[in-house]
Amino acid sequence: MAQARPDVPAALKRAVLVEAGHRCAIPTCRQTPVELAHITPWSKVKEHAFDNLIALCPTCHTRFDRGDIDRRSILQYKSNLEVLNGRYTDTERQILKVYAKRWAELDEEREDGKSFITEFRRLLKGGGIGFGDIAIHEGMWWMLSNLLDDGILELSLSYEEAKEGRLSRSSVSLTPKGFEMVERMVHAEPL
Repeated sequence: MAQARPDVPAALKRAVLVEAGHRCAIPTCRQTPVELAHITPWSKVKEHAFDNLIALCPTCHTRFDRGDIDRRSILQYKSNLEVLNGRYTDTERQILKVYAKRWAELDEEREDGKSFITEFRRLLKGGGIGFGDIAIHEGMWWMLSNLLDDGILELSLSYEEAKEGRLSRSSVSLTPKGFEMVERMVHAEPL
């Protein structure tokens, strides 16, 4: 007997639709309404995953299912959505995830019920204490330039020194604005 296919969870469906702007993900189409399509067929993966879902209009979805639009093209459209819609690079998002995971674990360990991040931000307002630094190698600063430009991270050396190549090894740390962003991530609040 065939396994029943569960509905795509609402939060996942919303994320895929937002990624594509609630329009068909194929840039030459961009029609509405849209449906969610599995890039690798459901029959093979038996799961709903963000990386395997894309928003397509009914016409493009049918064309994809028939093979008129190949899987590699759909994968490229999915990849392009991330590049076009994302402010931060994979490396930048990974650093934010590391901070979020680190402090979510510390939040869970507190017995007094207070948020570790909130307490830590309070301490930072008093002059900063340098906790949570992540070492970076020469030349890596540019991979974090959006977080640096947005004031989410700061370098132990000035941005100008880094751009001029006077950096052999340094570290980055969250600014108070960065702590606010990580706190929102940990508590599943809008960024």
